[in-house]
Amino acid sequence: MLSVINHSTRLASIGVLLCLFTACGSKHFVAPPPLPADDRSISEPAEYELHPYAEFYEWHVDHQMEQMFDFSRGLRILFGQRKEAMNLNAFDEVDNSSWFNNRNHLYPMTADAVGRGPDLGDGPNTDGTWTIIFAKNQGVTPGFGIKDADGDLYLIKFDPRGYQELASGAEVVSTKLFYAMGFNTPENYITHFDPAILQLGEKVKFTDAKGTKRLMVQEDIDDILKRVERQPNGKIRALASKFISGTPLGPFRYKGTRDDDPNDIIPHQHRRELRGLRIIAAWLSHFDTKDGNSLDMFVEEDGRSYVRHYMIDFGATLGSASWGPKRIWRGHENDIDPGLMIGNLVSGGFNVRGWETLDTTVVFPSIGRYESSTFRPHKFKPQMPNPAFEELTDRDAYWATKLITAFTDGQLAAAVEAGQYSDPQASAYLLKTLKERRDIIGRHYFEKVTSLDYFRIEKTNIPSYQLHFTDLAIRSGFANNRETQYRVNIFSNGRQIQPPTEFGSKPPLDIDATIWDSVEAHNDVQQIEVRLQLRRNSSAAWQKAVKVYLNKSDGGVTIAGIKR
Repeated sequence: MLSVINHSTRLASIGVLLCLFTACGSKHFVAPPPLPADDRSISEPAEYELHPYAEFYEWHVDHQMEQMFDFSRGLRILFGQRKEAMNLNAFDEVDNSSWFNNRNHLYPMTADAVGRGPDLGDGPNTDGTWTIIFAKNQGVTPGFGIKDADGDLYLIKFDPRGYQELASGAEVVSTKLFYAMGFNTPENYITHFDPAILQLGEKVKFTDAKGTKRLMVQEDIDDILKRVERQPNGKIRALASKFISGTPLGPFRYKGTRDDDPNDIIPHQHRRELRGLRIIAAWLSHFDTKDGNSLDMFVEEDGRSYVRHYMIDFGATLGSASWGPKRIWRGHENDIDPGLMIGNLVSGGFNVRGWETLDTTVVFPSIGRYESSTFRPHKFKPQMPNPAFEELTDRDAYWATKLITAFTDGQLAAAVEAGQYSDPQASAYLLKTLKERRDIIGRHYFEKVTSLDYFRIEKTNIPSYQLHFTDLAIRSGFANNRETQYRVNIFSNGRQIQPPTEFGSKPPLDIDATIWDSVEAHNDVQQIEVRLQLRRNSSAAWQKAVKVYLNKSDGGVTIAGIKR
């Protein structure tokens, strides 16, 4: 039965996508139909097991070879015709879904709300006993799972020796920012606990440093704690990640769809939130964006059971690599980077890359290596090739830039404060670098894509209207009103009804009531296409137009959609 539902759902979904693309080819703008809701109740999917070595081979070797021989994709890239994302609405935005919920950039949050992020409580109860339910002693940073006195479950992770606050601070700060942008994240807390509250649960399975699987004993706890730094008062600072409600299904993949989830109809490499993640990852130096740092959860909500998709494990963000400070070349190269290898070979090793000139000194052990002097967002590379990142278009990058530049200095300060850094100079440095990298991204992509957005119609005196919008480059301080000029050109059904006209250095744009007199109605609705352009000085070329489609009916004038 499930296979029948799955097949019929996917056929209907393909029809929706075809309608979306065929509507875009019409002279009369028709809003694409909404995608089917992806929180419809389904049967529980199977857990997906990820094998790290297989993942490494797939993305570094198989995927790269496949891309190399995909000639049609190569031609599209050569001629600047990459496939656009498939989950966009009429306003070039992403609708809320089980993957993403629009937050700060569309619905501004207070600084306090950004600093709180997804947290619904205050973290694990440190006044009572913590019962260890599982543990690991492998790797540089050991950890364990606990049940606190309130019965809540947490994963406890520690900072590497010599680098107190590094991984835990990075994880909490990045969690706040990812959540405010719209992604699903766990509740991650900084906690300080007395190791005396730890007790070993019954029959706790354990893999020791030699890889032997056995039951855990008290000596194992003591061995783990020997590798963890303590504060002067004897307590231990740690990252407490609260278990997410639901049944874990393993990670999602950045390519394709989940076969056993009928709601999963958009190939993941064509979801804008995953493509745009490349720019967000560049901002936060999240170089470890592999499948394994994601999690699908089968959740129940309002009587429906469906899959919700989470971003997890932010310990390798900002200046942290989880086990210590990030290596200086992270974010500049993949682990295996054939293009750079060939370049080095051709240049005889004389090609000096920007990161090679950086001072490798770690000034703040709690921050690690995180800087802005060599930051070029369009050149960012994660540790492992990411198929969604490789499909990024300028429109996707512009959308991600909107999310990033929507953060005010005060909001960023609240996120940094949540990291609970003990050194005020370290906090100040991190905040400064976050702002600098935010602004570098804004300046770069607001020049590539016309930065007019957040359109709205306001009625003046009947029957006139004004088209209001925000110039994001000006709002962010990258440009000013004195040097900016705007131009409008109006069409109806492909026919020009108003020649290019400059209308001053500030919005709004007045829509003359007489403009509708020459517009033919379709199904009792008149439509005009308002093409808006800008340039930052009189000698510069006009940027590409943003097309805003206005509908007029008995109910007044409304915005039908936009195209970039």
